[in-house]
Amino acid sequence: MLRLTGTDRAVAEIAAVAEHIASLTAAASALGLAPDVPPGAGAGAPLVALLDEQRAPDAAAVLAEIRQWSAPALGVDHAPAFWRALAHHPRLLEATWRKDRLILSAGALDEFTTLCAALAVAQFRQSPYWVPYLTQMLRHRGVNDRELVEIAGAVMHYVSFNTIAHGMRLESPVSGITAADVVPGGHLEHIVPGIKKRVAAGT
Repeated sequence: MLRLTGTDRAVAEIAAVAEHIASLTAAASALGLAPDVPPGAGAGAPLVALLDEQRAPDAAAVLAEIRQWSAPALGVDHAPAFWRALAHHPRLLEATWRKDRLILSAGALDEFTTLCAALAVAQFRQSPYWVPYLTQMLRHRGVNDRELVEIAGAVMHYVSFNTIAHGMRLESPVSGITAADVVPGGHLEHIVPGIKKRVAAGT
């Protein structure tokens, strides 16, 4: 991650994405939510009623905000099932939604990179709810089939490598590395071909 992002803040953002998406996938699974994004993805029988703004007045303002966000972000005219399920607990809904917007918005990493990391985590967690949800968010930003397969391929590759490394109890050849070590001028910048070019370009 340090090699790809170049800053300590960016590494922290990737860690935050991983933690956030892991918790969302666990909650969606616990609530038995079937995908409703993209439109027509098919609905199952969730374990709790899915509320709307009329049936959850204490959560109405947040649900309305999510519904308005969903149209440009996901191409749907309603708040997705996950958020409607959380509306049973309005404070949890608002806290999770605010965290979602914070974690998945641009920071040291741009929003596109953050969403790619989020989808990779959802794929790793094999979430039937969040994989199509996050895929839809990326498709609305112009991601095509090949790019989606590239993300899945990276997940597949590193799940395999991590399984082998863990199973053989291998130790990393590099430890104690920081972002400052791999940016231009750092004593490990040579391990990242093209790092000077990418940093100069702001990518």
